[in-house]
Amino acid sequence: MPNFNYEGRLQDGKKIHGSYEANDINDVIKFLKNRSIIPIDIKNGKKNTHKIWDFLTASNIKQQEVLNFARQMATLIAAGVPIIKAVKELAKAAKNKKMQQTLLGIAESLEAGKSLASSLADYPKIFSPIFISLIEVGENIGHLDDVFARLATFLAMRISNRKRLIAAMRYPLIVIASILIALVVMNIFVVPKFAALFTRFGTNLPLPTRILINLSNFMLNNWLSLLIAIILATLGIRYLLKMPKIRLLWDKYKLKFPTLGNLQQRIMLSQFTQTFSMILHAGVPMLKGITLGANATENKYVTQQILLMRDKIEKGENFSYAAQLTNLFDPGALQMIEVGEETGKLDDLLTKVADAYAEEVDYQLKNLSTLLEPILLLIVGAMVALMALAIYLPMWDIVKFAR
Repeated sequence: MPNFNYEGRLQDGKKIHGSYEANDINDVIKFLKNRSIIPIDIKNGKKNTHKIWDFLTASNIKQQEVLNFARQMATLIAAGVPIIKAVKELAKAAKNKKMQQTLLGIAESLEAGKSLASSLADYPKIFSPIFISLIEVGENIGHLDDVFARLATFLAMRISNRKRLIAAMRYPLIVIASILIALVVMNIFVVPKFAALFTRFGTNLPLPTRILINLSNFMLNNWLSLLIAIILATLGIRYLLKMPKIRLLWDKYKLKFPTLGNLQQRIMLSQFTQTFSMILHAGVPMLKGITLGANATENKYVTQQILLMRDKIEKGENFSYAAQLTNLFDPGALQMIEVGEETGKLDDLLTKVADAYAEEVDYQLKNLSTLLEPILLLIVGAMVALMALAIYLPMWDIVKFAR
C-alpha cells in the first residue's frame, strides 16, 4: 500500500503535515475530512514518473487555462453534456499539451469511479482547495454548472486584478530601472573621464563632485563584490520571505505603503468578499467558508486577521462585529455586511461589497500613474540636479582658472 505525504489546514487555520498509507489519493482526502482537515497538497511518497509529470504539468499551466476550463465546463454541463464526455472534449481541444494530459488524467479517474472533486484533487498545484471544495459541493447539490460559472467569475477577477496591477506598475518600474541604469553608466563611463580632467587642473572640488567621484571609484574597484552582494541579497530576501514570521511582518508592512498599500488591501478584500459570497451561496458552512476564503487573499497578515474573525464567530460573535474587529473593512462595507446578516442575505450583500471594492480598485488603478508621477519626478529631478552640480560646478572653476 503506497504512502502519501499530505499538507492540510486545521479549523483554527494552522497548517499540518503528515503521511498516511492508502490505496489512492481519494482515501487520503476522506481520512483528512474525517478529521476536519482541509487538504492543501497531497503527494505520493514514491517519486514515480506519474508524480514527476504532475509536477512538470503544474509548473506550466497558467491560471488563464484553469479559467477557460471552468467556463467551458459550465457551458457544457448546462447544455446537458455528461461530465466525462465534457472533460474528454476539452482535453481534445486543449492547446497546451500538459493541460491536455491533466484533463485526460481526470477523465481516467472519473471512469474509474472517482468523483470530479477527488479527480481534481489529484492535481493540487493546479486546482486550489477552494476550487475543489466548491466542486464537491456542486456535485452534492446537483448544480455543477452554476458552481463552475461562479468559479470562472472568481478566477477572471483575480487574473484581471493581477494584470491591471502589473500594467499600472510598469511605468514607475521602467522609470526607476532607467534611473539606476543611467546612474551605473554615468559612474562607469562618464565620471572617470571628468575626474581625470579635474585632477589635472588641481582645483578644490565641491562636495557633490567628490561624492560622485568616490562613488564611481568604489563601483569600478569593487564591481565584482557589488555584483555578488546583490545576488546574495536577492537570494537572502527570497529565503527570509519564506519564513512565516518574516512573511507576516512584510505582508503587514506593505499594506502601509503610500497609495500602493491601500490599493493592495482593497484588491484582497474584493477577492475575499467575492470568494466568501460564492462559498456561502454554494452551501458551504460559514466557518469552513471563512477558512477557505482567507486563503484567497494571498497575504499572510490579511489571512491571519480573517482567521481571527472566524475564531470570534466560533465563540458566538456575529459576522459583522467580528469583521469590524479586524480593522480591514471600511464603514460602508461593514454597514452592508450588517444589513446582509440581519436580512439573511449575507451572500448577496457580500457580492455587492465585492463589486464596490472592485470599482474602487478600478478607479485607483486608472489613476495610479497620476498619483505616482510627482514622486517619480522628484526622484528624477534630484538625480539630474546632483549630476549637473557634480559635473558643472568644477567646470566653472576650470573656466575661471583658464581666464
